[in-house]
Amino acid sequence: MVFVTAFEPFGSSTVNGSQQAALRWATRDPEIALVILPVARAQAWSAAQAALAALPEVPTLWLMLGEAGREPQIVRLEKVAINWDDYRLPDNLGEQPRDTAIVEGGPDAYFASLKVAQVALVLEGKTPLPVQVSLSAGSFLCNHVAYQALHAALPFPAAFIHVPAWRPEDGPEALEKLVATLQAVKAAAL
Repeated sequence: MVFVTAFEPFGSSTVNGSQQAALRWATRDPEIALVILPVARAQAWSAAQAALAALPEVPTLWLMLGEAGREPQIVRLEKVAINWDDYRLPDNLGEQPRDTAIVEGGPDAYFASLKVAQVALVLEGKTPLPVQVSLSAGSFLCNHVAYQALHAALPFPAAFIHVPAWRPEDGPEALEKLVATLQAVKAAAL
């Protein structure tokens, strides 16, 4: 079983590309245990913990998905999560921490427990969307959940993946490419 999390829409958007890709992916892959997390600093990590505790078995892998901006169509495997919340916009509950530690006294950063560089190397030139390693999960809720997950020292590998901000006007083909790329990441990670 692979635990997959994604986020609900936030800000002024009614769509979150990570949610749309995860929902489509989970309908096709019986190995996926999917949970959509709230975009709320006070709730996201506890929702992920509760979902993990409710799983019928320990997963072999946790892939955390989040939406990147409307930048080039790439899938970014995040190598580093930092102990820092600095939200450029409020979360869905109106909370906007600035220059705040996620875990007081915790390490400054964690590396993904999944070997993301090896996954990206294996997939080079073999996926519908390019897969690259990124050195920062940012400072919004994506990074917050990634840091908390890595701080928990779970007994299975975990990594955060930023996906393109898919929107309905991009068409179903773009979403299909994203889902196929995520499936390839999962296969390479396992």
